[in-house]
Amino acid sequence: MTTPFSHPRLLGLALWLAALVAFAAVSVETSRTRMADEVEVTGRTLHRLISQRVAQHDAHLTTLIALSSGAEPAPDGAVRQVMESISRFYPRIAWLTLVSLEQEVAANGAVAGGQGSVEPGSSGASQPAGGGASAVIVREMVDVPAGDGVELAPLGEKIVAQVRGRPSVYAAGDGRYLLAKRAPEPSDRAVVLMIEAARLLEPEERPGFAHLRISLDGADLVDLPADASVGPGVSWLKPPHFEKVIDGQGQRLSLSLDRALPLAALVPPGRFLGFAVAAGLLAAALSFGLGQRAAVKRSELAARAAEARALLQERETLLAHASRVNAMGELASGIAHELTQPLTALLSRSQAALRLSQAERPDMAMISQALDVNVREAKRAGEMLKRMRDYASNKAPERARQDLNAIVAEVVALTRTDLERRGVALVLELGQPAPEAVVDAIEMEQVLHNLIRNAAEALDSAGTVEARIAIATTIVGAEAKIEVEDNGPGIAPDVLPKLFVPFFTTKGDGMGLGLSLCQTLVERVDGRIEAGNAVGGGARFVITLPRASVGRSEAIAGKHDG
Repeated sequence: MTTPFSHPRLLGLALWLAALVAFAAVSVETSRTRMADEVEVTGRTLHRLISQRVAQHDAHLTTLIALSSGAEPAPDGAVRQVMESISRFYPRIAWLTLVSLEQEVAANGAVAGGQGSVEPGSSGASQPAGGGASAVIVREMVDVPAGDGVELAPLGEKIVAQVRGRPSVYAAGDGRYLLAKRAPEPSDRAVVLMIEAARLLEPEERPGFAHLRISLDGADLVDLPADASVGPGVSWLKPPHFEKVIDGQGQRLSLSLDRALPLAALVPPGRFLGFAVAAGLLAAALSFGLGQRAAVKRSELAARAAEARALLQERETLLAHASRVNAMGELASGIAHELTQPLTALLSRSQAALRLSQAERPDMAMISQALDVNVREAKRAGEMLKRMRDYASNKAPERARQDLNAIVAEVVALTRTDLERRGVALVLELGQPAPEAVVDAIEMEQVLHNLIRNAAEALDSAGTVEARIAIATTIVGAEAKIEVEDNGPGIAPDVLPKLFVPFFTTKGDGMGLGLSLCQTLVERVDGRIEAGNAVGGGARFVITLPRASVGRSEAIAGKHDG
């Protein structure tokens, strides 16, 4: 199972990237909030300053109206002095004037002073004649600075229409606007100021980081972009915006600030690089620690797996030994019959030799022949007992280069009597040259014995006529094969997939460990065992083993011993 500790370097890299993303996200949010707060604070500060200056304009208008239109109006000279003082101390007031507004009704297509004429001192053009139409004549009483005014005639109607005692503002172009206030009744006078909107702020008060606009009725009077050094903002964040109407009675001015959000300001490169280095070092240290922990864990798992394998192998060896001992019990009657033949021959030949030796003239040739037969039969019995002892032994597996034909012959010698008793014919087709493999001879004999015994029991229980078991050895490329086939009922399709599963059996008294043990013993030497049904009917088992080659036997034996 793959865990986060399986790939500590990848985990460290993932954590490092996650930390960078988190740092960038926090930095963006923090910087955006800070910059938005700066825009808000700056906007409120500028709004307060401009509102104070706009209020000063209103105060100037009120003062001039009071001087020129009160119960005892001041002389025009005194009014001029005050206006000049205002112009000198407030440079943003580019021009101011005191005017008199006269409204006359034209009759018979003529206005006062003659059709198309302009009254002396008037800065406006005459109004066109019209039956019963009214005309507003704007007379400039005091003009500071002199001659720097604008055409007031077009605004005459608007100034007359505005509420007395309240200022009104009008656009004048070129970033300027007019501020007019009409005196209370019965005076016909009004004061008009021309304001340079750009001078509502001092140069040092202008925020270079923001785009500043001062507008009148939606039209910009001042449009100051941010400094070029600020750079363009990112498109995926809404820039901070401040907008508020200037506090001034009837002046309708609006201040707005917009600030771009450059990536370098949101995520400062120096801070980001410093954090990346620090996070990289921490991630590397974490990866190293996790790697060491993973190595220790792998070592522990490997040690546990080795212990488990050793315990499993020990149990499998005990199981194999128990299985062989059990098989020897089943073969006891056949083995006893096999031993009876050499023992009977020994007895008869020994009795004959004894009689010959008691004769008056012993026939030494006949005695020698009888003794030779005794030696041969004794060796035969000894080989039988050795085979039985080796097969039933519990010694550790010894893998070496083995002749598979010889292993088959040993198994046949053990099982022939039992097969004859059951009436099962044994057919051998041993390939030449004999195939060789690096195996433990006793373990391979046990595998073959289990397969032969299973086949014999299946043939016996099915009552197969002319029962037969065929054993063949072949060489196919780099592999050696042993095939065990019978002509019995075969293997049912639903049983075939579960045939090698431990404790699965179709026998009433079986434990289901025989074929599972066979598979374990074969796979222990890098082989495989497959089960199926023969073409002509009956079960067919194929054992496939790697062929022994020069130097291979020592390599495989060393691997399994280790």
